[in-house]
Amino acid sequence: MFRKMRRKDKQVTEKEAIEILNAGEEGVLATIGKDGYPYAVPLNYACHENSIFFHCALSGHKIDNMDYNSKVSFCVVRDTGVIPEEFSTKFQSVVLFGTAQEVFDDEKKKGLMVLIKRLSGDYIAEGEKYIKNAWDKTRVFRIDIEHITGKAGK
Repeated sequence: MFRKMRRKDKQVTEKEAIEILNAGEEGVLATIGKDGYPYAVPLNYACHENSIFFHCALSGHKIDNMDYNSKVSFCVVRDTGVIPEEFSTKFQSVVLFGTAQEVFDDEKKKGLMVLIKRLSGDYIAEGEKYIKNAWDKTRVFRIDIEHITGKAGK
């Protein structure tokens, strides 16, 4: 699952990569469409059991692309900053690759609850009501992580 990278001096361990992934606030999902163009879109996410969950509207560009090709990549960058006097930057990043699939019923609810717990942990009861009210207007996808790399600077 963990891939080695060219810049070994910046590579982090698989455990550190997962920690960066879990600590990130937003990620960028990259898909590919019928027209051959890549499409990258920022979104909220939550990690659970070697998977990434995210939710979205009922239709849209990313859904069209995932219907065409379920292989995706997902990137998280955090703790960034330019260090001008060193002509460098500090950062932590993770790139993962996997297959996205829509989830339904109990797994859809599980995915939404994972998101609520991560993003709105102090509002679980309210989140459960929100899920119930938005159920028919929301799709949930799971990315099964096939491989992951992580790196950090400074």
